[in-house]
Amino acid sequence: MSRYETNVVLYRLKKDAAFRDRFRADPRQALADVDLTDEEREAFVRWDARALNELGGSLHLLLSIPGLGGH
Repeated sequence: MSRYETNVVLYRLKKDAAFRDRFRADPRQALADVDLTDEEREAFVRWDARALNELGGSLHLLLSIPGLGGH
């Protein structure tokens, strides 16, 4: 697993509006160059917050991403 890279992607989704827009439009393309396992990539594509958290994603980041998080 790439717990660090999962959290890097979550942080980018939170802070980088352009990346977040690309992710919303086409998550697979936005993540094409990111070093994730297939399981992590699919969790992002489905935006499965529970799976992302279980794979090591920070719950704080998951909940705080504008338009994607829990708020």
